[in-house]
Amino acid sequence: MARSLLILLTVGGCLPQASAAPGRWQVATAEELLRAASAMPADGGTIVLQPGTYAIDQPLRFTRTNHVNLAGSGWDTTLHRRGAGHAVVFEDCGFCEVRDLMIVGDIAAADGCGVVYAGQSSSNSIAHCRIANFAESGVRYDGDPKAPQSSNTIRDCHFIDNGGDQLASHHNNDFYLDGNQFGAHQRQGDRAPRSGTLLDHSAAGTYSRNYHWGNRVALRLGAGSHFNRIENNRFEQSRETGILIGDPDGKEGVYLNILLGNTIHTNSEGQSGAVPAVEAHHAVDFTFCANQVFSWDSNHTRHRSSLVLGPGCRTWIVKDNILRHNAGPALVFDPEAGHIVKDNLAD
Repeated sequence: MARSLLILLTVGGCLPQASAAPGRWQVATAEELLRAASAMPADGGTIVLQPGTYAIDQPLRFTRTNHVNLAGSGWDTTLHRRGAGHAVVFEDCGFCEVRDLMIVGDIAAADGCGVVYAGQSSSNSIAHCRIANFAESGVRYDGDPKAPQSSNTIRDCHFIDNGGDQLASHHNNDFYLDGNQFGAHQRQGDRAPRSGTLLDHSAAGTYSRNYHWGNRVALRLGAGSHFNRIENNRFEQSRETGILIGDPDGKEGVYLNILLGNTIHTNSEGQSGAVPAVEAHHAVDFTFCANQVFSWDSNHTRHRSSLVLGPGCRTWIVKDNILRHNAGPALVFDPEAGHIVKDNLAD
């Protein structure tokens, strides 16, 4: 019986495409992908993209939908957003995952992001994706200041040549950002990405094992971003500062963050000696320990200082760091601001 059924199925020399089960689609064209996204039920489902390129002129949009899985077949699967605009938008969505594909924008476009999470979008994840060439961000979280997003994850992704903040996190708490790369190939010099990552009012998160290169600033830790652990990352080869902390205008502070075991090297590449490797403003109760700050080409590129604690910075622990290759003093801080500074190796 089974052999007879197989013979019936293979009439014409190939297996016909199976009809999708409810809530599950296997797609091979952009038209099928857009139809599947528009048909996604409120309780979610899975769209599997077969290898190939899917060129779209409008975003895949999911609204008030949970448990959406958008899965490619690896990096031979490309979702290509033509022209300006976003590629994928989740609004008020939870427990959704995007994985195993390339999401590529039009590098000449004036605006647009790769993946946008708006409203009450929490507990979502992106894994094993390469997100490149968008005018603004590869991924953008736009949370509500009164009810921030929570528990979103990005792991093992590449953000390449996105022109703004390659990862922009606004009002997005309890995040987990691990093992990602934020770099630039085509966008060089004055066209370099504004940031590898911007954390704005994004608190109580873990930021670890991420690599950054070729951005204007590798990490911007903005106002309202408290209680974060920033550990075991590489912040390197920035046009300007490696890590920029707080708000220079002092309108709102940032406090109780830990920067531990990071490598911060060869920054201030736009102009050697012009800017510090790490600069902070109105930042209180920070731990800055066991970091290495240096330049791997100190004959050509140095930072102005390894760490500058500017106005409004108080009560930092700065301990057990290596602080090398400075054009000026390795550490700049107010000795009356309650800092504990000890056991550092500095020029």
